[in-house]
Amino acid sequence: MEPEEIQEIFQKIREKQPLIHMIPNAVSATLCADGLSALGARPLMAVAPQEMQEIVKQADGIVINLGQPTPEKREAARLVLETVVQEEKPVVLDPVGCGASVFRLKMVQELLEIPWKGIIKGNQSEVYSIQQNLLTQEGIDSREDRTLSAMTKEGRVLLVSGVADRILWKGGSKTLQKKEQRVYNIVGTGCLLGAITGACYSITKEPKQAAEAAALGMAYALEQADKAVGYGQAKVVLLDALTQLEEARFLNWMRGKEQ
Repeated sequence: MEPEEIQEIFQKIREKQPLIHMIPNAVSATLCADGLSALGARPLMAVAPQEMQEIVKQADGIVINLGQPTPEKREAARLVLETVVQEEKPVVLDPVGCGASVFRLKMVQELLEIPWKGIIKGNQSEVYSIQQNLLTQEGIDSREDRTLSAMTKEGRVLLVSGVADRILWKGGSKTLQKKEQRVYNIVGTGCLLGAITGACYSITKEPKQAAEAAALGMAYALEQADKAVGYGQAKVVLLDALTQLEEARFLNWMRGKEQ
């Protein structure tokens, strides 16, 4: 994608104000809601299984964050994905820490059996656990370099976050520019990437384009946050940077990364 095409996605988010339904986890819910609002999207964070079908029908995009899994969250996620199949809504699944426990990995694998189309957003450890059906026992982090397969089901795209973000789909892959080592390890930024991906997907309806736009937008915001003085200020700068993705400074940043 050209930088102008990526920026246009964020401009349309601001213009259309899509309703993004996210099943969150409590650790990152506030950051994700603030991040979506900073983009111009409208966050809705329902958690009760009893209202999932109604909420999905209203939403322009859906994000399922599987952090802090419970039987109730598993049921809510199942209902969302089954409704997504019927309604043909754009959906992002974030298998947070799925290699940390048997319960988490089994839940993810069960949800992947539902024939939905969309984006799986995870770090290298999480995607490796899904592909190999193995526990990595690294908590929610990715601490080792692992080989991933570009093979995935038709209609699903993998957005793999890391030192260099990767987009994988059936028959192909794309590696985005390498990122600098982070100064601040801001809790919840992986979840926020999933939320941003959902907002982009609600606009473009093309999963590879949504994944690329979200990854670059998040990379820009994290780079700006690293210029802050202190962890607390870094979170504020991160959110402020998300409001700049429709502006010339983000476009110039992308053009500079191409050189």
